[in-house]
Amino acid sequence: MNTLTMLLEKSKVIGPLLMLILAMQLLFMKPRWQLYPFYLVLALYFILSALYHLRGLEIGARGGRWILGAALALLVLSALSLLAFPKDTLPLPTGPFAIGTRVYDLEDPSRAEHYTEAEGDSRRIKYQIWYPAEETKGYEKARWITEGTVLTRQLARSFRFPFFMLDHTADIKSNSYLSAPLRDEREPYPVVIISHGWQGFRELHTDFAEELASNGFIAVSIDHTYGSQAVRLPDETVAYLNPDALPGSYGEEGFAESSQLLVTTYGEDVISVLNDLEKKNREDDFLKDRMDLSSIGVMGHSTGGGGDVHAALKDARIRALLGLDAWVNPLDKEVLSQGLDIPALFIRSEQWSQGPNNTALGMLLSASEEGTFLQMNKTNHVDFSMAYMYSPLAKYVGFSGELGGREGISLQKKLLLEFFDASLRNQSGLESLDLEEIMETHEGLVPVGIQ
Repeated sequence: MNTLTMLLEKSKVIGPLLMLILAMQLLFMKPRWQLYPFYLVLALYFILSALYHLRGLEIGARGGRWILGAALALLVLSALSLLAFPKDTLPLPTGPFAIGTRVYDLEDPSRAEHYTEAEGDSRRIKYQIWYPAEETKGYEKARWITEGTVLTRQLARSFRFPFFMLDHTADIKSNSYLSAPLRDEREPYPVVIISHGWQGFRELHTDFAEELASNGFIAVSIDHTYGSQAVRLPDETVAYLNPDALPGSYGEEGFAESSQLLVTTYGEDVISVLNDLEKKNREDDFLKDRMDLSSIGVMGHSTGGGGDVHAALKDARIRALLGLDAWVNPLDKEVLSQGLDIPALFIRSEQWSQGPNNTALGMLLSASEEGTFLQMNKTNHVDFSMAYMYSPLAKYVGFSGELGGREGISLQKKLLLEFFDASLRNQSGLESLDLEEIMETHEGLVPVGIQ
C-alpha cells in the first residue's frame, strides 16, 4: 500500500480533522488568495477520498508520488505566499489620545475638471480627517483602506500584478474609530493637510495622520482625483487613476506641460480643502470652532509635496511646510525663485539625490527665509509612504531602501511631529527644532547643502 492510499484509507479520521482546520481558519479570518493552494489540496483530498471509497479508485505508487508531490508543492506555495504577503497591522501611534476619523466629499464649482472629457465638469475630491477622540467605546474601528478591493485591485493593476494580489490589505483595520466624538479641549487643534504622490491615495499616509491626531492635531489627507488610484464619488461612480494626466517621462514632448498642470492641480486641491475647512469651522456641527485655522501646516510626498509648495506660495493661510521627496521641478522657476516665507523642511530619499528636481529645490530654498534640506540615506522614493504594508520582501528586491519600511517611518514620524509642534503649536519655527541631536541619533539622516 502506497502512502497516498494509506492516507485515503484513514479519511474517516483525516477528513474531519481537515474540516476542523478549515472551519477554524474561516472563523478567524476571511478567505485569502494566499490560501487558495491550501484549499485546492483540501478539495483534491476529498475528491480522491470519495472516489476511493465509492468507486474503488486505485492509484499506483508512481501516480501516488506525483499527487503527493503536487500537494506538497501547493502547501509550500501557500506558506510562502503568506510569508511574502502577510496581513500586516498598522504601526501604533505614540500619542496619548485615541483617534477618530471621518470622510468628506468636496466639489468646487469654481474649478473646471481638467481630467474628464465631459463639458462643464467641476473638480470633485474626497478628503479624510483624523482627530483626537473623546470616547471610542461602541464605535467601529475604521478600515485602513476605506474602499477595500475597489482600490486594492486598481493598485494591483497599476503595478501589473494579478488583480487579486493585494486583496489581503483590503480588510486591515486602522487605529482609528469611525465618527468617534471629537475630544473637547479648551483650545482648538492645529491642522496639518497631507497630500499623496502620483499614483498614491489618501490612506497611503494614514500612519502620519494617526501620529498627528494622537498628539493633538487634526490631520486631513486628500484624495487627489485622477492622480489617486481610485476615488469613489458621491454618485457611487469610481474615478480611477488617469494615466493621461502624466504621459511619457521627463524630457519627452508635452511632459513639462502635463506635469506642471498635475502639480498645480494638487496645490489647488489643497486650497479648495482649506476653503472647505473654513466653512466647516463656521458651520459644521461636528467641527465648528474645533480647528485653529491660524495654525495650518501642509505636508506632501512627491507630486503632493510639489503641490504643497504651489499652495504655500499662493495662500498665506499655510504657516508651515514639510516636503518628502517634494517634486517641485514642474513648477515655474520664476515662482520658485520667490521663495517661501514660512518654516519649511524638505527631506529627500537617497534614490532622489540626483536629477533636475534638486536644482529646482535648491532654487526655492536659496530664496526662502527659513528652509532646511535633509537626506535619509539608504532609502527609496516609496519609503515616504506605507509601502511597507504590502510585503516584507520589498527591500530585498530593491523596491524600498535598506533603511525603508517601519524603521524609516519611525524617524519620519518623529521629525514631522517635532517640526509641526515647533512651527504650529509653539510658533517658534525651525530655530527650536534640534536637528543636530536628531541627526546624531540617526546616522542615516544628513544635511544637504543648498546650491
